[in-house]
Amino acid sequence: MHVRTPTPRGLAIYMLGPPRIAWRGLDLSVSRRQTRALLYRLAIDAHPVPREHLGFLFWPDTSETVARQNLSRLLNFLRKALPHPDLLQTHEDMVGLDVDHVWSDTREFAQVHLALPRDEADPERRHRLAALYRGPFLAGFSLPGSPEFDLWLAHERQGWERRYLDVLNRLIDQHMRRGAYQEAITWARRYLDIDELAESVHRRLIQSYAAVGNRPAALRQFEHCATVLERELGVSPLPETRAAYQAALVGTRRVVPP
Repeated sequence: MHVRTPTPRGLAIYMLGPPRIAWRGLDLSVSRRQTRALLYRLAIDAHPVPREHLGFLFWPDTSETVARQNLSRLLNFLRKALPHPDLLQTHEDMVGLDVDHVWSDTREFAQVHLALPRDEADPERRHRLAALYRGPFLAGFSLPGSPEFDLWLAHERQGWERRYLDVLNRLIDQHMRRGAYQEAITWARRYLDIDELAESVHRRLIQSYAAVGNRPAALRQFEHCATVLERELGVSPLPETRAAYQAALVGTRRVVPP
């Protein structure tokens, strides 16, 4: 299911997937890689960042004095690259962005995700979250020579993927409870594209295929699940997964609630 997300006004920073910076809907070029890295770090949420943290993130092997000098120059580069200098807000010990005029997909995702009841029946807001996630955090971006930034990047990438998988997991459950098995199939396949070791998702995909009458797909899914588990973990499918397979084998459409 495709859900269109609104085009934010002002400065928009997209980081859930290949990064993109836009001003009033048009791409904005920030030429220096390190300057873009600083912008991404500041844009990930609404909280100002201590200068000390930024100095260590980009120059971990230099003295604090040198790191602060380097940061001042980098902030100057960023201020000049932005459409309006006031979008960057600096104080004696903290650096941040004007959250009233700067939007980021990570902040949007986090705000909606945190406010969403885990038992909400309507899947619409989770559809919105899934649409925000276009791929791994800052996909394709790196900062050579900055190991601390790369560690931060890897940590954030894992965190955002985990949040996205939680959204997909809930969407699968919601659609199965509503009897919308074709939609459940779509989200389950997206989940397994990222984590093919998730046996519970394989099981629900088998059940959903059986529920829509696609018995061959259900049987192939079980075979794929068994192959992956054996190859990667050296284990066999759980009894409940075999039960879903047996139900599909005899053409039973009854689905066990997730």
